[in-house]
Amino acid sequence: MADVLLKIFRGDRDAGQTADYQVPVAPGMVVLDALHYVQKHQAPDLAVRWNCKAGKCGSCSAEVNGRPRLTCKTRMDSLPQDKPITILPMKSFPVIKDLVTDVSWNYKVNKKIPPFKPRANTDWRMQQEDIDRVQEFRKCIECFLCQNVCHVLREH
Repeated sequence: MADVLLKIFRGDRDAGQTADYQVPVAPGMVVLDALHYVQKHQAPDLAVRWNCKAGKCGSCSAEVNGRPRLTCKTRMDSLPQDKPITILPMKSFPVIKDLVTDVSWNYKVNKKIPPFKPRANTDWRMQQEDIDRVQEFRKCIECFLCQNVCHVLREH
């Protein structure tokens, strides 16, 4: 088992910096496992959001080496082991603490979207392509990585 150096953001919305942690890498390990190792052995106060550890809930979103990732699906062996691995909170959202960000804006905006209501006394037919498009949105796991990479949100 080789050790890797993790540089993990520690701080809140006002200030913060990365802190270094040595973590042993085991076969099949994902970034979330490494974060749990840090919580258990070195920094029990490290704030990390996660829920399912199966890529189904989107809770564990973060930036790993500058790229938006689900930490539960990013395998440690897919990252360079000879350089530090940097783990930062998503940049498009305000930091609450460490790797936890405030994504509540999404839910506030979602409540403002009016439901679809067909016009009264009118036949309404949907084409299969319309149905397919709606179904695509149902696959969203609310990881918000798409918003994290959106330059419009990041720069405003």
